Amino acid sequence: MTKRAILERSEELIDLAYQTALEGNLDLSRKYVKLALAYSSKARIKLPVSYKRRFCRVCLTPLVPGLTERRRIRSKILIRTCLVCGWIRRYDTRDAKKLKGIGGGRRGKDREERVHSRDERGDKQALKGSQSR
Repeated sequence: MTKRAILERSEELIDLAYQTALEGNLDLSRKYVKLALAYSSKARIKLPVSYKRRFCRVCLTPLVPGLTERRRIRSKILIRTCLVCGWIRRYDTRDAKKLKGIGGGRRGKDREERVHSRDERGDKQALKGSQSR
């Protein structure tokens, strides 16, 4: 099997584990997650962040809000608690890109715009300083 096929199979197994957990069969769903992790580690493939965050890292139970997971937001921090083993994970909600696992930071055009606006502000401040003299 190719690495792409193994990755797709691992993703399918995690999706299936989530559906099985919704139906109430947590033992079978844990086995699906364990099998998906075994496939990806054997082929040395990293799972996408969106799939890694779907299960508890301690007991491998799929995290279904309200059923196997409790979500709370306190001081702009998302707190996810596994209701099976008590594992807690915190995510900073102030940077939405990092929360989704897309990437982080402001780069590219945003940076150019910030530098440009800072230069303009600097010129205005220099003008104010020369006018007051």
